[in-house]
Amino acid sequence: MNPQGYGTNEMFAQNMIYEGLVKTNKEGKIIPSLAISWEIKDSGKTYIFTLRKDVKFSNGEEFNAHAVKKNFDSILKNRIRHSWAELPMIIESVNVQDDYSIILQLKRAYTPTLEELSLVRPFRFIAPSQIPDDLDLIKHTPKPIGTGPYKFVKSNLGVSDTFQKNENYWDKAKYNGIYFDTIFMRIITEPNSKLVALKTKQIDLIYGFDEIPIEIFHNVSQTKEFNVFSSPAISTTFMAINPKNEPLSSPIMRKAIVQGINKEVLIRAVFYNYQKIANFLFAPDMPYSNLVGFTPIQYNHTEAKKNIESLGYILGKDGFYSKGNKRLEFELMYIGNNPAQKAMAEILQSQFKDIGIFLKLSANDPTIYFNRQSSAMFDLSFSITWGIPYEPLIMLKSMRHGGHVSSILQYLPNKDEFYGKIEHVLKLLNTPLEKYTKELLTELYTLDVYIPLTYQTNKAIARKEIKGIKMGVQVFEIPFWEFYK
Repeated sequence: MNPQGYGTNEMFAQNMIYEGLVKTNKEGKIIPSLAISWEIKDSGKTYIFTLRKDVKFSNGEEFNAHAVKKNFDSILKNRIRHSWAELPMIIESVNVQDDYSIILQLKRAYTPTLEELSLVRPFRFIAPSQIPDDLDLIKHTPKPIGTGPYKFVKSNLGVSDTFQKNENYWDKAKYNGIYFDTIFMRIITEPNSKLVALKTKQIDLIYGFDEIPIEIFHNVSQTKEFNVFSSPAISTTFMAINPKNEPLSSPIMRKAIVQGINKEVLIRAVFYNYQKIANFLFAPDMPYSNLVGFTPIQYNHTEAKKNIESLGYILGKDGFYSKGNKRLEFELMYIGNNPAQKAMAEILQSQFKDIGIFLKLSANDPTIYFNRQSSAMFDLSFSITWGIPYEPLIMLKSMRHGGHVSSILQYLPNKDEFYGKIEHVLKLLNTPLEKYTKELLTELYTLDVYIPLTYQTNKAIARKEIKGIKMGVQVFEIPFWEFYK
């Protein structure tokens, strides 16, 4: 529950405890949180935040500009640890203007500054008493004391976690409307056991994407024993094609692979049509993602084979293409205990066979899987976008750096030109932002490196007496403060 940590903690729990200067609402818009307003000056290099008064941490400590500065100073103490994000690397100074206003000075303009400040980590505030004198929060184990609607009470490792309503919560109107005094989270990993716990009233709710296998979700929706909920698109499941490896470095080969994927069959078979086909890496209703004039590549079995043959491959009697006595073969890696990825991999194996490509399936432990992704040791791999507020600008920024699957752009011959265009967009303010972002995304899609498959949704199954469940686009938020009986 360290607000600056990246361990095995759950971000939805951090979101219950800690708050930042700003946050995203259910539509994905940036709105005030602990800052009630802000002013942007000096061509985007200076941000002046006016803070909310009468806010206390759950232990009674006062929230003010001095608490904000101490938290920022602690984050900047370990800025290299947070270098996956841009903002910690370009903050020049954080200064107290008065007790309830803070000045954030940047080295240069950075378009998604507010989006990064709204993230669950690292820009959330912990009580100043929990920050050590050396400011190094990473080397210590602070008590999770925030200003959020709930406070952490206790953990029974591997079994359960308990949270209680924060009696010091600043939003009294919301506080008086919070129905549940206690949130008790049971840790159940096996999908069928979750459903059994729901049926036997050991739990009231299952919530989150990939927490509920789609087959179980479908069956429950048919029986109507419980209420089921599905969010708008929160992110995109895609297949990464690594241009580092031959012959995937060829744009024609990548295009042939895209033409060989029948997304309609894939989504119907794996997701029972509860999720939609994705034609864009970022859903069209996300900011700057509704591209005009761009037509995604459609499934075309015949054209896929023509493109492969144009590269000198010959179809053998076994139904697979080869060149120089070497079979056209790729490896698709997936997380072994992820049933949706496994099902998609098996269907894609059949679809690739139809266009003469042998697809070897490789099930991986999650740790090995992510290590292979970060080091680009794969041909094809499933991945997922990060959702609002990361999309699209923060994710575009991440494509310039190693450490995750999106950095495979570095293996394209025109990477420097594309990186330069990303850098340009990340320095824009106001009017031209949408225009240049759309142009950049259009070019990204034509590279055929990230192949969108389906728009992912959050899902929930709840006992019928649980009311107030209204899902937004946030990937990591479970709004317990809105639920009631």
